[in-house]
Amino acid sequence: MSRRVGTWFALGCVGLVVVIALLAAGPVAQSAAADGKKADAADKEVFGLTKVYQFDLTFTAKEWEGLQPAGGGFRGFPGGPGFPGAPNPEKPAEKSDEPKRETHRSVFGVEFPYAHGEFSCDGKTYKDVAFRYKGNASYMASARGLKRNFKVELDRYAADQRFQGLKTINLNAGAMDPTKCREALSFAVFRAAGVPAPRTAWAEATLTVPGKYDKEYLGLYTFIEQVDRTFLKEHFKNAKGMLLKPERLRGLEYLGEDWAPYKDRYQPKHEPTKEEANRLIAFTKLVNRVDDEQFRKEIGSYLDIDEFLRFVAVNALLVNFDSFLSIGHNYYLYLNPDNNKFVFIPWDLDLSCGGFPMMGGSPDQQLDLSLTHPYMGENKLIDRLLAIKEVSEKYQAILKELSEKCFTKERLLKDLDAIDATTKELRTKDKKAAEARKEGGFGFGGFPGMPDATDLRRFVDKRTQSVAAQVSGQSKGYVPVMTFGFGPPPQPGQILQPPVQNQLRLTAEQKKQLEELQKEADAQLDQILTEDQKKQLKAMRQGPGGPPGPPRPPE
Repeated sequence: MSRRVGTWFALGCVGLVVVIALLAAGPVAQSAAADGKKADAADKEVFGLTKVYQFDLTFTAKEWEGLQPAGGGFRGFPGGPGFPGAPNPEKPAEKSDEPKRETHRSVFGVEFPYAHGEFSCDGKTYKDVAFRYKGNASYMASARGLKRNFKVELDRYAADQRFQGLKTINLNAGAMDPTKCREALSFAVFRAAGVPAPRTAWAEATLTVPGKYDKEYLGLYTFIEQVDRTFLKEHFKNAKGMLLKPERLRGLEYLGEDWAPYKDRYQPKHEPTKEEANRLIAFTKLVNRVDDEQFRKEIGSYLDIDEFLRFVAVNALLVNFDSFLSIGHNYYLYLNPDNNKFVFIPWDLDLSCGGFPMMGGSPDQQLDLSLTHPYMGENKLIDRLLAIKEVSEKYQAILKELSEKCFTKERLLKDLDAIDATTKELRTKDKKAAEARKEGGFGFGGFPGMPDATDLRRFVDKRTQSVAAQVSGQSKGYVPVMTFGFGPPPQPGQILQPPVQNQLRLTAEQKKQLEELQKEADAQLDQILTEDQKKQLKAMRQGPGGPPGPPRPPE
């Protein structure tokens, strides 16, 4: 199997597995972040689109071995370390007399053990730091390589230890994002829109394990602020509320009156009080079980509606399918104790900007994603809110505001210029390091249909055009449909499927010639096939294997 074919297969499996799992259960640099807020000195020092750190990570041989996942994942899924049937050379058999390590279990079933290590930056070394790998599909995409996502917890073993005032930092490897730019750009848009969202910087990281690695260059990471008590206190002044990170949910599901299933699926970061637990249950019940009149009357007491509309709008603007919109994860939910309302906080944006081809049509269709129905099927919370006239009007006003202020072509390209000037040489260095280690597997170099670094500019150009047309009422945009793959389902007898046409970047003249060729082919088929076979082919083209039917209009 070639590398590119393997890439298609593996990422197709990721998309299918996710669906099955769901069904089963400075001033320029910070231009986007500065709107509506006064950037303080700490923000300029710690974060920024042009801020680059040099991190040195050091482990003993024993702790390095302990860091490696022993197994997990869905049965039969191909991959490197951390997957069933794939031996992990870094992970020896555990000795029975050794204490069992704390672990974090990913959605895909991979157990990530915690390990003790050292973390150095700017001449200062932080000792006894907790490390573990992180990620779901992004970890799978990097599992065969040395550069993987890290969660770095400075206070887990040393309670008072901080880095620049932070207890925890995330180092995202960008294995699913060949541009390495999406998260920094997209988080900046969320912040500019007034949505509470993590700040970012960059980090070059090296790895030392005595006898194995000596300041081995891992590569360029996106350094992302953790959503934790420190983050909550900064944004809400009160960090004592319930923080949840839902997984394996399609929207906000009502799971009954017992707390146990909510704890498993909504995953509170701390043990909630009985009142907090009941508040979540009542919220999900309101969304899913009450009539429209009661919903309209009570939803504002449970949800910060303005913030939520901004959260939805930015996800739609960014074509961020791997989110609350479609998969139903990659966000935090916070119950603000000051007003007893829920707030949505974005997370994991490496597949934003049309970077998730398993969902929602061809690349060109994603660039024209509907702003009023930016998801497949239904999302009850969004659908029910937008069915309320005054809420729908508010959402349209927010879309117009954002399209004129923080999602303009000029502003996005300005931030991309800052990011590119800072990371261009570092991205090249990163790629050469991976090639020198002969690292392969999907995730390195991207995959068909995903824009590369230069195509992010094309995304900005085409997406802002589509947004302008939709906001002005000239277009309704593309409402996505379930495809279980890369773009629309194949149509029997079609010479070149739409995703292939898009990947080849056919010109208008070529597409015209292709249409004529298709007509000739169809005419020859009419001569070859019997009448019964023609009827069967017509039925196939109109059925599950044929072109998708007309999208459901927004409610």
